[in-house]
Amino acid sequence: MNSKINLLTTCVLLLLSFMASAQETDKYGGFIDIKGEKTGFFHAEKIDGRWWLVTPEGNAFYGIGMAHPVTGFTQSTVTFTYGGDQEAWLKGTVQRMKDLGYNCVWSGPYCPERLQANFVDKELAEKVFSEAEIPYVFPLPLIKHNVELMPGEHQPDVFSEEYTQYVKDIVAKYVPGLKDNPWVVGYYYGFGSWDVEEKWINSTINRKESAGRERFMNILESRYNGDIKKFNAVYSSNYKSFRDLKNNGKLNYPKWIKNLKFGRGKMPKTEGAQETYNDAQALLGEMIEQVYKLGYQEIRKIDKKHLIFGSYVKEATLTAEMWDRVDPYIDVIAPQHVSKVFPIDPIVEKLNKPALLSDQPLGNVYSPNLLMTKGAFGPVANHVDRLVIYDILADRMAKDPNFIGIDLCAVLFDQSHPNKAYELGQPGFFTITGEAKPHLCRTTKALNKQILEEVKGTPDPEAVKEADHRFHEILNHNRAVVEGRKELLRQHPAVVYPNEQ
Repeated sequence: MNSKINLLTTCVLLLLSFMASAQETDKYGGFIDIKGEKTGFFHAEKIDGRWWLVTPEGNAFYGIGMAHPVTGFTQSTVTFTYGGDQEAWLKGTVQRMKDLGYNCVWSGPYCPERLQANFVDKELAEKVFSEAEIPYVFPLPLIKHNVELMPGEHQPDVFSEEYTQYVKDIVAKYVPGLKDNPWVVGYYYGFGSWDVEEKWINSTINRKESAGRERFMNILESRYNGDIKKFNAVYSSNYKSFRDLKNNGKLNYPKWIKNLKFGRGKMPKTEGAQETYNDAQALLGEMIEQVYKLGYQEIRKIDKKHLIFGSYVKEATLTAEMWDRVDPYIDVIAPQHVSKVFPIDPIVEKLNKPALLSDQPLGNVYSPNLLMTKGAFGPVANHVDRLVIYDILADRMAKDPNFIGIDLCAVLFDQSHPNKAYELGQPGFFTITGEAKPHLCRTTKALNKQILEEVKGTPDPEAVKEADHRFHEILNHNRAVVEGRKELLRQHPAVVYPNEQ
């Protein structure tokens, strides 16, 4: 009799153990053993010293996403893998991401900056993702990436009535249909906004009789206390008054300003360089705050529940002062890269808001021809290097309590673009005919699982510093390898280019 009772007890315990194992996460992917507030929507919360997203069911969630799963450069995949059926492609995309261990989509149903040629059926993508049962952030394209501008198109005057109406229209078009969807994490305004910041500033200040020009000119007059002589000394100009400047002046802020911010150059020794840099940052900050404020105000009129991420910006685009300015209008800080030049931890601590690593590159493998002729971005020697970076990055991010997730600058299928190196051949996890790259897929799945296991560990600041050092060490090593290869190819060309035949 006792043996039967013991057997029954053992079976019950095994069943309970299996049930617990099967229910380690809720339906949204949240850890059921780490509790936050249950609100019915995703929100950010600090629990035991670590920032988390918290699912609608009140469980801690760490989001791992792929930044560019749905792009306009996947037409060949739709043709050869899905027989031209976009709905099958979109549903297949979600399933393949899940199979690789990606548990959310930080870029939403599509990436605004990769929709050239209007190939992607946006309404269909929105419908598929609304039914896919995977957490996602929705793009509200309030400001374009530089690559989205058509020939002859300029950035908008964000201080104009026309732009204010544009923001209202975009929010009114999308937000009402999303405000009650618990799978929507929140909203972002696009990738890489203000990536070429000097162009944004110059196009605004040199647009005649515009609200933006008037705003910028007034700011400069205030910064120089109305002293035109002091202004002329900085800008090597000879305006008679600020009225003269406003009526006839033209200013062009140089590219070295951005390079300085990103650690790619030094402050020029010329007179007025520091003042010029400071003026440019004041003007840029004014423009960024305007966009964030407009977006926030319009969204919150309709939706007070979902998170607002602002733009997915390059890591050093916003200075500490700019983050202060946009603080009232965001719920999450969203830099694109792990940076030695501008670490985001002090901003997280000062604003008491978590960060999302919104577009972290892993390196791309290109042919010698592309390396030498197309300015290919972020190349590494081979796919093993990509996985080494992925491995070290996974460890570094899992240890960092300031981040609620990571969005990896990767594509699902091999890309195809007629003239841009970054998309031409940017390697995916699958070929255009849908065949998996076994080692890449297997390792990625294992590393994503590793992140979700390690992220539950006790935060250790020293371990984060050590992991960050290792990560940047391997990045610098790969850059050196590729630069060495490019130099070797310059000396001993291994490719015959078409124009040389």
